[in-house]
Amino acid sequence: MKHVIHPSKQKFVIVALAVGATALGLAAASRAIFAYQIGEFLKISLYVYIFLVVLENLVFDLHLRPVRTVGALERSFFAAIRERFHYMGERRHLHFQNYLVLPSIIYWATVALFFLSPFENTIKLILILTTTLALGISFWYLKTVFYAHHEASRGKRQLLFIAKLYATFLAMSASLGISRYFGHEVLWFALLVFSISFLLMYQALFQHNYSGFKAVKFLLVSSISLGTIGYFVYIYWSVNYFSGALLLTAVYNAFWGIIHHRYIDQNLTRELVYEYLAVLFVIVVILLGGTNFGERI
Repeated sequence: MKHVIHPSKQKFVIVALAVGATALGLAAASRAIFAYQIGEFLKISLYVYIFLVVLENLVFDLHLRPVRTVGALERSFFAAIRERFHYMGERRHLHFQNYLVLPSIIYWATVALFFLSPFENTIKLILILTTTLALGISFWYLKTVFYAHHEASRGKRQLLFIAKLYATFLAMSASLGISRYFGHEVLWFALLVFSISFLLMYQALFQHNYSGFKAVKFLLVSSISLGTIGYFVYIYWSVNYFSGALLLTAVYNAFWGIIHHRYIDQNLTRELVYEYLAVLFVIVVILLGGTNFGERI
């Protein structure tokens, strides 16, 4: 008996729906903010997000049984829904981390950057394309990598890692820009940097099915360190919040690389630490050399 909807085709169709909805929704939000219709911009952004949450959390991996009739398909669908809610309620799955943390950070950071650049159509177009691609990667590979990480190809894991770095960069950019725009205190931004860093690193640990106390402790120290660096970035960095976010992303990458090799792969060496520090040093030198610290918002 054949599936009414084959699992492989089901995944492709739903990811295509998610990607299409993301692209169209962000394009509509871009037009709304260009017209400076703030209310419509926020409504569109919220409606698209709700659609994505429902699609990815309730429909993405429903297990429909093979059936021959429409009535049987209906019974199969509702049985799958009941099974889905039972699955989501199991503590060991911590389901929200699979489908909400990374896509939510990417999506809402993009929305925030739209708000900060309402008339910069080139920037918004680049954000629409890159965010749609990053969300597509997240939707397609997230379940595969979470539940069969060691069986997943290196290419799949690298694509998801790139999506996480992109999420970090977007979130840091949006946090710095929004904090500057509304004139928040420096501690507010430091707290945002800490929270973003902790969420993304902890989600990555969850991806690897690792929650050891030592790793979580080092993760907390790393996140606090990033928040402290964010404190000084907020005080001294210039008008370009993208470059400030790039610095924080580079530091995040160094911390996470060390955590990953120390606690996940368990192959951390002095040479690997030097490599991460060298990459960080080069990025910092380039950013410091190209930033005018006399220019302030």
